[in-house]
Amino acid sequence: MATLIKRPGSKFWFAAFDVPQPDGTIRRLKKSTKRAKRSEAMTEAIRIEELECTAGAATGENAPKAYAILAEAAAAAAKGELSEARARDLISRLCEVSTGEALRFYTVRTWAEDWLKVKSVTGKPATMARYRAHIAAFLAWLGTKADGKLERITRADVRAFRDAIRDGWTEGVAKATAKRSKATKAVVNHRTAKTANHYAVDVAGLFRSAMREGLLLASPCAALERLPEDDSTEREVFTVAEVGLLVGGAGDAAWQDEIFSGGLTDEKTRSARCADWQGMILVGFYAGARIGDCARLTWSNVNLAHKTLSFMPAKTSRKKKRLEVPLHPRLMAFLEPRAKDTDKDSPLFPALFKTSIGGRHGLSSQFIAIMEHAKIDRRNVREGTKGGQRAQHARSFHALRHSLTSVLANADVSQEIRRRIVGHESAEVHSGYTHHERETLARAVEKMPSV
Repeated sequence: MATLIKRPGSKFWFAAFDVPQPDGTIRRLKKSTKRAKRSEAMTEAIRIEELECTAGAATGENAPKAYAILAEAAAAAAKGELSEARARDLISRLCEVSTGEALRFYTVRTWAEDWLKVKSVTGKPATMARYRAHIAAFLAWLGTKADGKLERITRADVRAFRDAIRDGWTEGVAKATAKRSKATKAVVNHRTAKTANHYAVDVAGLFRSAMREGLLLASPCAALERLPEDDSTEREVFTVAEVGLLVGGAGDAAWQDEIFSGGLTDEKTRSARCADWQGMILVGFYAGARIGDCARLTWSNVNLAHKTLSFMPAKTSRKKKRLEVPLHPRLMAFLEPRAKDTDKDSPLFPALFKTSIGGRHGLSSQFIAIMEHAKIDRRNVREGTKGGQRAQHARSFHALRHSLTSVLANADVSQEIRRRIVGHESAEVHSGYTHHERETLARAVEKMPSV
């Protein structure tokens, strides 16, 4: 056991103790306790003795280095000199002794930058655009805290960010509000709970990866409750008659005048675009394909002999699951005349094949023009504002997918078959695509026995 001794000229007590060595010998050590009071010095002497004995008994070539760093930390703490910066340096050195790599210390911003770089290797462009926008919003909302330590973000921070997004917060609105006088009330454009949840999910991914890298012991997003999504826009469907009007309207080149005013006037191009859009609408309705998937189809996706259309949806391409959909006679009648003199790598809709989905001349804008030309109501749900929220409509090209599942359901086709056609693995997701008409529900009720 350690004993206390005094050295001439020193006000501190020294601890003297024996330390067994790995080779069986005993080594006598004397270390200052940095304590002038005997009772405090004895407590410190016992602590020093335990540390030295543990280090002496440790095996492995790195053990002496590790315990030397611990001893340095203990000495600094005893002197009151263990600042946060020095503690981080000591821990980093200790980690390097153990693993060969120095410990990494991240701010929220620097980790977000690294995380996005890693994600960009495998992430799809559309997904990466969403990640960048959502993480940029989170960093902007954090303000100066974004340049603070990663581990200082709390669940309350993430919850407050998610709630702010729902209340319509944007960096642009925040800056504009700061310039206004206190008497002027900022216009707030509320978002849906589903949108706010999407932001929170992407932020959660940022911290979940930090946990996997060993940078955090726990994620601040753990057990963060989801907002109930009862305010989300419910998609509506097209009737069969309206789908017919869309196909007819797409065939009239006049709908292109608004989109391509002062642009392409070549009649051959306009005619090809009309025909391709008629096919796009038929594929959207009879195969339930999304707008981007429709535009990317080639003749290799079509098997006229077996009357099938097979493709891998871009949204679920990571699962490597191809959909094979039987071709409806109406779609067969459209495709068969166009199949002549084409090879398998030729686009099914060449006039639209390289067209982006978004943008002024994009596929979505073109379909909106077709709807307006055919006088099909988009069913406005929310008005857009300049520099603020976007307008929302209940019907778009995606409504054709809803229309397919609803028509099948109203024809008493089982949910299992409907899900196989559109590629829904979840019954919960599929239920949101099925809109039963009153007649179908009435037929179901009439099957109940009379009492």
